[in-house]
Amino acid sequence: MNVLLIDGENVQSICIARSLSEDGHRVILFANSRISSGYVSRYMDERHIVPDIIHNQLAFEKYFYHYLSSENVDVIIPMGDEGAMFLSKNKEYIEGKYSCKCAVPTSAVFDVANNKQRLMELCKRHNLPHPRTKSITIDSISDAVRYVGLPAMIKPDISAGAKGIVKVESKEEIEDKLPNIIAEFGPSTLQEYVEHSGYYYNVMIYRNKKGEISAYTIIRIMRFFPIKGGSSCYCQTIEHDYLLSVCKKTLELLNWTGFADFDILEDAVTGEVKIIEINPRVPSSLQASSAAGVDFAKIIVADEMCLAIPQYKYIAGKEIRWFGLDVMWFFFSKQRFTFKPSWFNFFGANVSYQDGSFKDPLPMIVGCFAGVIKYLNPRYRKSKFE
Repeated sequence: MNVLLIDGENVQSICIARSLSEDGHRVILFANSRISSGYVSRYMDERHIVPDIIHNQLAFEKYFYHYLSSENVDVIIPMGDEGAMFLSKNKEYIEGKYSCKCAVPTSAVFDVANNKQRLMELCKRHNLPHPRTKSITIDSISDAVRYVGLPAMIKPDISAGAKGIVKVESKEEIEDKLPNIIAEFGPSTLQEYVEHSGYYYNVMIYRNKKGEISAYTIIRIMRFFPIKGGSSCYCQTIEHDYLLSVCKKTLELLNWTGFADFDILEDAVTGEVKIIEINPRVPSSLQASSAAGVDFAKIIVADEMCLAIPQYKYIAGKEIRWFGLDVMWFFFSKQRFTFKPSWFNFFGANVSYQDGSFKDPLPMIVGCFAGVIKYLNPRYRKSKFE
């Protein structure tokens, strides 16, 4: 089969492409940069540099639909938030006109999970653990603060990659920052600030078209970058029955079909775990599932093509690093020499890497280079470190 990955410059593309390539599928990559981990992976059969879907969506759509009209594609899998939103919005049209499957839920379901306020409202109605959250406008700041409390987080209802998310300590700080956030990102919420315990969780889970859970992976993320809150650079696969049950219930209430990735914080004071958001696509930490014996790529393709879904035995205790980010963590963290397990534990039967391997080393090298370039961008540093 021909499988198209869009937003494919990210490291999760490596894991997906490796699995599908080894299974005999042809992997086609749409990316917006040659200097990226996904683009240089040896597992890509066909690579295309395409217009940026965020800043040049019309040009992207023109390229995308032209490709589908001239080439055979069986399944399209999004690697990023923007690609997932685009596919969900246009799912019925794409599948009807081009006879290919889009590995995303319908827009009616997707839009609830992807909207932070609507997801928190669903959690509140059904007594699912979540931080206090309330819609906020310029005129309702006082009401929002009374319900949520301070400190808090201003969060756009819809954003990708933590864009527009700001911690605020006072009502005056909200009054100062909220207008610009709303102007740039649209409707926003005020959310309780959760003082997390030093790590957080991802729950990756697949609910198939029959409404059954086909597989899951749970990771405890112990090092992340940027240090104030970012992507996993060291995690471990674990078992956590309560988290799994909460995520299953959430997907059932949403009538979700497909892959979902939950971000969950643990409150350092109460020990309570709280759903923060659902990422409606495979995350950068997808290698953790592969290390744990779960192949989501094969599951996605099988379910979309109405084939028998493979079964896997999940293995806890695996360690997964994103070396490019972990190097940055080492430079900036005060725990660089005291963190347990040691940062210098590079090899072992249970250690694997999100951004490459001995069989596919170039993504790790290029990813480190791309990370340095990103860090040198003043706008990126301001958004992530200030």
